[in-house]
Amino acid sequence: MDYFDMLIEKRIDSQTADLVDQLIELYLPMLKPCAVPLDTALEQLKKQYPLKVLPDSSIHYARTALAVIEAYYPEDASYLQHDWDMRLEGARALAQALHLRISCAEVKDIGTGHALYERQKAQYEQRTAGSGQLWHKMSIRICTEASTGYCLITGSDIVKDQMTCLRGITQEDIDHRTPALIAYLRAKYEN
Repeated sequence: MDYFDMLIEKRIDSQTADLVDQLIELYLPMLKPCAVPLDTALEQLKKQYPLKVLPDSSIHYARTALAVIEAYYPEDASYLQHDWDMRLEGARALAQALHLRISCAEVKDIGTGHALYERQKAQYEQRTAGSGQLWHKMSIRICTEASTGYCLITGSDIVKDQMTCLRGITQEDIDHRTPALIAYLRAKYEN
């Protein structure tokens, strides 16, 4: 019994688990590997949305560097300071030394980007209906590191799902029913 089957055997029924089961049953037999490099997927997103590239000096660059170093270079991360600000500065410097290819961008609130922010506002108002809470725009950001494939998208479920579909899946994802496969199926076929 593989890990995925073991999880299914032990899982508590929920709408999410049922949805995943349905997606696998419907679409797994016809899936083909379609993985593309992160850089290629990012270029496709750049064609769809107006992006403002954030400089290496931005806090988002430093946070991305730290996340990548902690996840992929834990032995190097152990040498970073414990003080948060110094840790971020150390991660920024270490990213340069490790030749990490970090890219951070923010979707501008114009054209196709404006439609994303309007959707964000509508979703917020629906979730908080009647509470009197005011919506404050959350910047939609795309932070990546090309050599590891790290990608964090905040502020838009649409952009996150588009990136998941653009990146695709590998044969290993299909064979082993990885979390990447589940994310791909949900992004591509849910709704």
